[in-house]
This record gives sequence, C-alpha cells and structure tokens, in this order.
Amino acid sequence: MLNSEESNQRATANEAVVEEQFKNLSYLVKRLDGKSSKRRRPDFLISSSSGPQMLCEVKTIDSGGYMHDKGVHVSTQDETLGKFECPVSLRKIDDNLANAVQKYNALVEDDSSVATLPLLVASFFDQLAEFLPFHRLSIEKRDERFPEVSGILTIKEDVVMPTDFKNLSHEEQGRYLEKLALEDDLPHSKDFILLQNEAALREVPPDFERQCLAYTVCHDLEIGRVPARNSSIPAAARLQRSVAKR
Repeated sequence: MLNSEESNQRATANEAVVEEQFKNLSYLVKRLDGKSSKRRRPDFLISSSSGPQMLCEVKTIDSGGYMHDKGVHVSTQDETLGKFECPVSLRKIDDNLANAVQKYNALVEDDSSVATLPLLVASFFDQLAEFLPFHRLSIEKRDERFPEVSGILTIKEDVVMPTDFKNLSHEEQGRYLEKLALEDDLPHSKDFILLQNEAALREVPPDFERQCLAYTVCHDLEIGRVPARNSSIPAAARLQRSVAKR
C-alpha cells in the first residue's frame, strides 16, 4: 500500500518545485490555498510586473490504479507490487482537473477579479501512472469538459551540459558522460512543458507560452520540442507493464 504521509510530503515538495520554477522565470508567486483559507483555492496566483497573469493548481498522482484482487497500487511507491497488467485509465487525471476547476470556481465566486485569469494545472506522475500522453488526445480533440483549464504543465529536468559538448568527439563525449554517471550532485536545468487545452475559455499568456516547451508525444512516448500538433501517438487502447517483484 502507499504511505499517505509520504504521498503528502511528495505533493508538498512538488508544489515547491512549481513555485521555484515560476520564480526562476521572473514571476511573482502568491500562495492562495493556505491553512487560513475558508474555502479551497488553487495553489498559486502568478503575477508579473504588469499584474496577475495566471492561476496554478499542483497535482501529484502516485498511482496508476488500485488492483483490488492483489491489494496493491500500480506505483513504484508500493513495495508489494509484483507482475501486473494494467489498462490505461484517465480517471485520476480527469478527477484532478475537475477538482482544480472546483477550486477555481470557488475562488471566482469570492473574488470576481480573477475570473479572466487562465487556470493551469501542474501535474506530477509516478512513472507507472504517466497516462498524460493518452489524455492529450482528448485535449486536442477539443474536449469541452474542462474549459476553465487553459493547460496542463509538467516539468522537464535535464543535466546541464558544457557549451562545447557538441564539439567534442564521440570518444570525448563518452568519457564525459561516464564521469557524469559517477557524480552525485549534478547541475540541472528545468523547463515547464505546456499542453494547451484547445477548448479553453482563456488562452495562456503569450509571454509565458514562449518560455515553455510544447508538449509532444512521439511513437516511443518521449517528450520533445516539436509543436504538439505535429506529433503522433500509437493507437493503443491498453498499456501493459511488468515490474519485477522486489
């Protein structure tokens, strides 16, 4: 089973990651969903020098589903997970989007000045719950269930490479990568990856969009920099994964 306390700690840590990334892009971040809030709110109000720009809710999905016959979660966090076959389920993503919209609507009822701001949902997934590539199809087909959600954010983290890395020979690159593999504290860069909702009521601010990578899915489900509308995804209705029992 999953440890609820550890799950809450991961969720809190992910909120901090999102807050830091917005600040790295020179945005001002104000927490809205604090302990003193009478009603639930989106986590953050994002502002620039021009004023409020966006609202952001952070969601963490630790499990791709619960297997009642085995009493385990489809998650790398569940140490009792053995071999399994799990159908793709978008329910948790949909539930999180619906919950973010509820928080947004509650805030708008109390403060109409934010009604024009786009809502972004930053999502973090356990690797066995990463079904966003399949949800992307609904977003691009103008799924109108969540018009308040202007986009879904994820974060891409890369090891910072030297500026002259591409000029090194293959042998030198190989030696450098071997050296990196032995390092414990490597410099990393982070980027927001933005999957825009084509049916959203409010567009993502162009200045922010330009600072994000566009979400794209290739045949091997990798994330890249090609505009999402030019990418493709396998027509898979079922995803099978096997994990060796620990």
